[in-house]
Amino acid sequence: MSSQTSQSKFMGASVAALICALPLSAFAQDSAQATEEPTTVVVTGQRLSNANSIGAQKKATGVVNVISADDLGKLPDANVADALARIPGVNVVVNQETGEGEYVSVRGMAGTFNAYSINGVRVALTDSASRKMSMTVLPPNGLKSISVSKTLTPDLDGDAIGGAVNFVTPTAFDFKKPTVRVFGALTHNDRAPDNGEGADGGQLQVDLARKFGEANRFGIFASAYYGKSAYSNEETENDGEWEPYRWRKDSEEAIDSRSMYLPGIDLDFRHGEQKRYGGNFSLDYHGDATQLYLRGQFAKLDRTGTNDYTDFRSRPTKRLTQVNIDDTTLRAPESMITGSDPVKGNIYGYTTSQIVDQLTEKTTVNGKVVMVGDGIITDQDRNSSGYWSLNGRSGVWDPKAMQFARSFQTQDQKSSLATINAGGITHKDALTLEYDASYSYGEKGSDGDYSIGYNCDGKNLGAKAACGPIFNSTGVLWSSFDPRFPLPQLPAFASTVQSDPSLLQYDGASLEKYKQSDARTALKLDARYDLGGFVDYVKAGVKYSKSERKYDKTKLWDGDIANTGNLAQSGLIERSLDSFLGGRYYYGAVLNRDKVTSAIDGAMKTTPVTYSEADQNGDDKHGSETIYAAYALANMKSENWEVVAGARIENTQVDNTSWINEDTKNGGVSHFANTKADYSNFLPSVTAVYRQSDNVVYRGAIWTSFSRPEYGNITRGESITRDKITKEIVAIARGNPDLKPAEALNFDLSAEYYPDSSSVVSVGLFHKAIKNFIFTNGSAVNADTKAGTIEITETKNGEDAKISGVELNLIKSFEGLAAPFDGFGVEANITVQTSEAETGLDYRKGDPITFIQAPNLIYNTSLTYQKYGFEGKLSYQYQGKYIEDLRDNAVDKWVQPNKSLDLHTRYNIRSGLSVDFDVQNILDGHRYYTTKGKSPSYQKDYMEPGRNFILRFAYSY
Repeated sequence: MSSQTSQSKFMGASVAALICALPLSAFAQDSAQATEEPTTVVVTGQRLSNANSIGAQKKATGVVNVISADDLGKLPDANVADALARIPGVNVVVNQETGEGEYVSVRGMAGTFNAYSINGVRVALTDSASRKMSMTVLPPNGLKSISVSKTLTPDLDGDAIGGAVNFVTPTAFDFKKPTVRVFGALTHNDRAPDNGEGADGGQLQVDLARKFGEANRFGIFASAYYGKSAYSNEETENDGEWEPYRWRKDSEEAIDSRSMYLPGIDLDFRHGEQKRYGGNFSLDYHGDATQLYLRGQFAKLDRTGTNDYTDFRSRPTKRLTQVNIDDTTLRAPESMITGSDPVKGNIYGYTTSQIVDQLTEKTTVNGKVVMVGDGIITDQDRNSSGYWSLNGRSGVWDPKAMQFARSFQTQDQKSSLATINAGGITHKDALTLEYDASYSYGEKGSDGDYSIGYNCDGKNLGAKAACGPIFNSTGVLWSSFDPRFPLPQLPAFASTVQSDPSLLQYDGASLEKYKQSDARTALKLDARYDLGGFVDYVKAGVKYSKSERKYDKTKLWDGDIANTGNLAQSGLIERSLDSFLGGRYYYGAVLNRDKVTSAIDGAMKTTPVTYSEADQNGDDKHGSETIYAAYALANMKSENWEVVAGARIENTQVDNTSWINEDTKNGGVSHFANTKADYSNFLPSVTAVYRQSDNVVYRGAIWTSFSRPEYGNITRGESITRDKITKEIVAIARGNPDLKPAEALNFDLSAEYYPDSSSVVSVGLFHKAIKNFIFTNGSAVNADTKAGTIEITETKNGEDAKISGVELNLIKSFEGLAAPFDGFGVEANITVQTSEAETGLDYRKGDPITFIQAPNLIYNTSLTYQKYGFEGKLSYQYQGKYIEDLRDNAVDKWVQPNKSLDLHTRYNIRSGLSVDFDVQNILDGHRYYTTKGKSPSYQKDYMEPGRNFILRFAYSY
């Protein structure tokens, strides 16, 4: 039985069982309540967090999941991304450099298919090519709640096929009395000391809330925080794609993914420090008929990081090429050697009808000097490079050269995000007006990316002649007792290269910087009119928003550093790291950051480099996106029913400027050019809620949504090729400003049972049918077309796609049991989803794949305890495997399952004072593990960040 069939049967059986059970459970609950005396229970801590979340979910019209802070203002996890991962249907995408959760996918839709807001304000996005939001800049404390809306009504922005994520900060009116809260934390990473790195960090945050004025109509809330943390992680990373044993013609033909060979790996040693600081405020006025607010938020991340890495791999070398590439009968070149020539090298027994005789000899024909072959096959006939014995179907895996390199690069990053909005609500009889004006600005960049490399390369010897006797006679073979950790098998004469830096010659250095920004302004007005009949109210609104994005990359320097010689002579080595990834590897030299940056800064002063306009502008771009939106809806109620029906329309106007890289050698002139696009989306929807009782709720929705194309696909600059003789344009590679947005028709059905205020059992079904689908995460689908005699390569819309899934959720506390067991509780959810999409690539037609970042299985389970002042939560999280991006020959890059066991504990010393102790990644497992293809046999990246220990306190009065 296929896994997809098994999942479908599991989904159907689960849904049917739970829907049938809900009314019976409700009846039993109602009967029990009739015979019990009512009691008053004061809920605090993690149970209060659950109660607030469940209450918000229960009251909502659509399908909404909420994470609420507890009475001390804390989320149940150490960072925002990890907190979101506890929600059904949410998958966290890890930052490969730091090991932290950074992006989220919702219901199988990658980060770019979701909408992100703070207090309802769409936040600036600082990825130059994508619409996804990095969560790393946000603090773990001081938020009131995070909501994920998985269905949309017309009053919400329509560009969220996956879901809309909203971060809500507190106001003074969320507190019963004037309050001061202080949070502190100390952190420790257990991997860093083993590598000689700093391991400790900390954070401090202060919140203030107070109401004032006549009848306490005014309120102010303010929060500020500062934190510092260290990170250290170790990674094996595949260098070059896994290749088939038999020669492949190109990147499109099918290969046998069950038998592939590894060119090489990198060992990446990443380490650094992150500083986070910022805050938020809310100034509010609550009058009898009008409420006004002014809210602001600022967050900054300052990362100082480095990556030392080795590069150990086979190198492609020049090979003989078959005349008939489909001929499978030719013997290996070594067995065909018949002699040698001091100039031409080996002489082979192939005929010129079997192997291409390169044009190496001059002769005169009709008075003209022309190049012809010499009639024999020798080493001079080797041309294009490869790993295989021959360029053709007779070729098999046979690497003949290798390299070992050590490189260093800084991975500094400065990110900031700020929002401010002002608005209010005014009631006038049956009319309610809501209005808001907002501005959000985000920025990400680096003041200097330094890199330097030392290399021993058997292919490109040059000044590295010392490597020749070692590295130009054989490739590298790999053993994979554990596929996560491929081990190089070296001949004895090459075994010292890892430990002898004198073999590594200087290979270059560079310095550049970049900055990207997004500035967003928005105005919106909503009007609601209460009718009080079957149509309870009608609502309409308009919204204007504009995003202005810029990206600038500047080359500062590249070249030679005086007196560097080999690595041993450079003076840049700080220390040697003997044990790597649990002793599985010897690592060797680690470079000193300050010495490297000083050497490059000095070289830039003594030997400055002047770059051309094309060099400096090739990656630069800027643009704007202006959106006009309007909607209308009606809310209808009848006894236990509530229905919201309406429609939204959004008009998008795009204006982008990017660099046109012309073929200047053949008469072209490079320049900036402008493109424009204009499109509209009409989005009808119907959402229905049936509240069978106070404990049982059914929801259903049919709604439409869309996602705008990735910035990288519509703003990418052009590269133009011209004919050498006529100077006419013959080829253009470019972005596609005319890409259509992906459009989805969505179906949702859910059933929820609430045994008490802090418990819920629910099941949800969803299905999305998407047209104009575009693969994301760097996997643009290119289309070669002809415009006259010009071949144009550009991103195009894919074909139709679909995804279906079921979400099961359980949160239950056991207050009714005898002490001390009444302190226990369980939390569990599982998401099973199946997706299918055609890539749009001709050679993959008829072979649909799953969505990017869409695991088929996600589940979370937690055992909780809260009693005698103690709180604890032991949580296990599983995220199944999924495709990260598309790769050559239809063998894609897959992320392998991620499993994490975490512990959160708290002791409440007294009211308002608590101490927490958390352990993240108890099992010391990986946070990022990818492979070439779905099988775990072919490693691409494997990263371990170690365990994190966190000691925290919270004080409120």
